Amino acid sequence: MPGPFVRGSALALALAALLGAGVVRAATYVVTANDDMTFTPSSLTIYQHDQVTFKNAGGLHNVHADNGSFICGADCSLHTGPSSIAWQHTLTFNALGVLGYYCDQHGDLTTGMRGSISVIDRVFVDGFDAP
Repeated sequence: MPGPFVRGSALALALAALLGAGVVRAATYVVTANDDMTFTPSSLTIYQHDQVTFKNAGGLHNVHADNGSFICGADCSLHTGPSSIAWQHTLTFNALGVLGYYCDQHGDLTTGMRGSISVIDRVFVDGFDAP
């Protein structure tokens, strides 16, 4: 019969392998505010804790979350209104669900220059689709 050290070591090794197999790095996606009054892509699905970099590629734009969780123009604190400079901001999405956003200059909560991000849980997607 194996001693307590062997059983403990085997358990620790199994636990380390299990945890190591589940390590996943967050990805970063890019959403571009275009001079034709569109966001590209206009809809995006990401995993929880992924990041999105919003970039202004031309025009007078900002990005304003429907729920007010962020408003970014030249920056995301003081200068949040539409700006024509080539700004970019990277935000991390931790909350699950669908978050709409728009440009204050060319859209609103329902129409115009809008986009949406669907944030899904990796746990309920990875590994559950195998037969």
